[in-house]
Amino acid sequence: MKLVISQLKPGENPLELTSTKDPILQSVATELTQDGLTPQGPLQFTGSLHQHEPDYYLQGQLGWQVTQQCSRCAEEFVASIQQQVQLALAHISSHKNPAEIASQLEEESEHLDVVYFQGNDLDLKPLLHEQFVLSLPFQALCNEQCKGLCQHCGKNLNRQECVCANQPQLNPFSVLKTVTV
Repeated sequence: MKLVISQLKPGENPLELTSTKDPILQSVATELTQDGLTPQGPLQFTGSLHQHEPDYYLQGQLGWQVTQQCSRCAEEFVASIQQQVQLALAHISSHKNPAEIASQLEEESEHLDVVYFQGNDLDLKPLLHEQFVLSLPFQALCNEQCKGLCQHCGKNLNRQECVCANQPQLNPFSVLKTVTV
């Protein structure tokens, strides 16, 4: 979905998108599936696009559920994700020549939190796709108290206890326990 920036009203422009109705989030859901993520239910974005010519500010909250694999026990689970989105968008005039644009981007490259766009359209699809991917946790856990897998026998410690912890471990330094000072 591309928003025509000349049709945006000054100030706040509310956005309410869901993958059950909007083609932009339907295509984002398709791309996420192609990326190996499995959304469970609709993708949602509720927020607003603030116009302060020549700059824009996208803020809101995205929500979705996705199947993930726990980093500790390797079991699949459905994670419910709610994430705040705040993006600064800078419009680069299309009247400038490419050398001026490159110079302007080089000068402002230290502002990594600014997304630059050119032309009369603002394409939200790549921006939202990126935000959905960035909303994934670095280490997915089925729950905070997940015990993980036994490092010796591989049993899921959330389901059953193993006897590996009760067995004495043999290592080259176990002889030092018998030495008296």
